[in-house]
Amino acid sequence: MIKLLIDFIQFLNTVAPLFISLAVLTLLAALLSKSIKKHATVYYIVLAIPFAMVAIPFTGRLFGTELFNFNRIPFLGGILRDYIHMGTLGFPLLIIIMYMGALNPKNFIVKKLLGIRKELSIMSGFPILTHSLIRVTNNLPNALKFFTDNDEYMERAGAINALGAGITSFSFVLGILMLALFIPLWVTSFDSVRKRMGSVKWRKLQRWAYVLYAMLFIHAMGIQSGSLLNQREREMPKPAIEVTAATAETHNRSNRGNPELQGHADRNNRGDKNAVQPIADSIPRTEAVKPAERNRHQQSQGFADIKVDAQIRRYIHITSLLLIFGSYLYLRLRKARLKKK
Repeated sequence: MIKLLIDFIQFLNTVAPLFISLAVLTLLAALLSKSIKKHATVYYIVLAIPFAMVAIPFTGRLFGTELFNFNRIPFLGGILRDYIHMGTLGFPLLIIIMYMGALNPKNFIVKKLLGIRKELSIMSGFPILTHSLIRVTNNLPNALKFFTDNDEYMERAGAINALGAGITSFSFVLGILMLALFIPLWVTSFDSVRKRMGSVKWRKLQRWAYVLYAMLFIHAMGIQSGSLLNQREREMPKPAIEVTAATAETHNRSNRGNPELQGHADRNNRGDKNAVQPIADSIPRTEAVKPAERNRHQQSQGFADIKVDAQIRRYIHITSLLLIFGSYLYLRLRKARLKKK
């Protein structure tokens, strides 16, 4: 039973990683709310360490200095790659912070999370800055080339669908604008900066968070939909060969210049039971599986054995984004109407 549950969670993490990260981080934030509030600085330092491990070598390479790459360390490298990936930590934290303003503050879990909203905002900055430093800045020059030299971009990027390439390039450019908006919102989350600004100026600035959420949705949807359009062009299904009397006859006519293959066709036409049709030789045959072995094989399959196509995963990611941001918009408008009444 435990193994089945673990396999199911791993399967969900493969096809819908955003929902799993969102559920895990929400649970951890609620359970550790008192600890985060009391020892916020410790959490900031812990999250800043991976950022430094990624940012220092990256900055060194920009200035022509090759420093030690922590990604080469087996276990640590996997953690850093997940840290760079926006969907693992940074994106779910922003969604949690976003939803706090739309949910009922009297709810027990929401009340706990609202108490550490400022701390979660600061914590989200480290993985978001790491993601922006590596992913967006690395892809930005190539993305700009789509608008300045489209032919060279399409050739170098290996893009097939121009619309998909344009959407992806626009999403990377939008990522830089998001970063420019996120940094002042993040910096002003610190108490020392907030006190110097004053509550009135701080509240006016924080209203730009709604613009950031909208840009975040457009950015994420653009990355997924642009990749999907290019992926669909690459994976267009080839027509399958159906073995019928018509196709066999066509194949036999095409082989009349080959004495050996024509001999097979003649024997087929005479009704020779031992003759093998040439078209059947190109079709792989598998050995018959006994019923007991087939049942045993089917019983051994679990969630870990299910393979989901990359294109299907893209559709799942797009649906996840629509559900998350669509439900947030509904809840936010509903709360505003209730407040107005």
